[in-house]
Amino acid sequence: MAARKTISDWFLTEKGKHVSFLVAGGLSSAVLVGHILPNTILVSKYRDTIRLYSKGFSVPVPQKIQERFSKTLELLQIEPNEQQNIKPFMVAGFDIYSIGTFGRFGRHIGIPANFTYDKVQDIDKSKIKVNLESVVWDSQEGKQLLNSLVLPENAQMYAMAREIKMRNSYKFFYDTFFSGVAVIFVYGLSSFLNRKFNLFLRPRPVRVINYTLVSLLGYGNYALCKDVTQTMYERQIDEELRETHPVFAEGGREFYTKILERNKALRKLMGKEGERTYSVLGNENYFIRSKHMSLVHRKQIFESKDMPTDTPREPTKEQLIS
Repeated sequence: MAARKTISDWFLTEKGKHVSFLVAGGLSSAVLVGHILPNTILVSKYRDTIRLYSKGFSVPVPQKIQERFSKTLELLQIEPNEQQNIKPFMVAGFDIYSIGTFGRFGRHIGIPANFTYDKVQDIDKSKIKVNLESVVWDSQEGKQLLNSLVLPENAQMYAMAREIKMRNSYKFFYDTFFSGVAVIFVYGLSSFLNRKFNLFLRPRPVRVINYTLVSLLGYGNYALCKDVTQTMYERQIDEELRETHPVFAEGGREFYTKILERNKALRKLMGKEGERTYSVLGNENYFIRSKHMSLVHRKQIFESKDMPTDTPREPTKEQLIS
């Protein structure tokens, strides 16, 4: 106990405060590096950790997917020399993914395995588990899940275009900036309050409460800025794609129809966990935060030339019971 008190007291000295400043600077730098390196210098390593493997070897992108990807780049009117920096790869799971940013390291679009399905019969049911358990495929939810995994070509091209547009935006730089500033904000405000109210002379629990509240405030600001930026770009990109080409306009509607169908099936198949993860309408449930636009709202963007004014609301418990 004495040693712990001595260390705590040492951090209240001028030398200890200087070390705290250096630690905060190092932590902020580490957060920035953690954002930047996986999408630049280490992007190939990052890609290898999430790509799809079969019998120890990475699964190549099928020719038909390569052709759809090339067609998507052409419809987006991306310059030929820039197209060389945007490459597809097969990713594990059933969600499209993207990594990388501007520059010579390129942007990499992860294509899920279900993009290779042309019909339900192409699906290898033995490889699909829900909550690590086999699915009763003859059930209504099982059939619904199978049907949702087969995406039309236009839906696939929309999904590719969406990820390409997001990686061509400044979203990555905003996220990096917000994360670094959040650390600096927490340290700066904590230090200011310590000096302003002379908390260094108060009992340790007072400073602990100060650090806790400021950390929560810093995280709240970070989450708010990140979520607002995310939803802003999602809306902007969907609106741009809707107007860019009929393939994307129709594909966006088909894509979100399938995703909502999948989520509603998973909500039933996953039991209590599914109810916590997905809503009755198929939207993703979030606690407090709004990490993405609702899927129902995104689907509505492609169903009308006019921006939607009314988003379907989740039914209440009383409505579900009735």
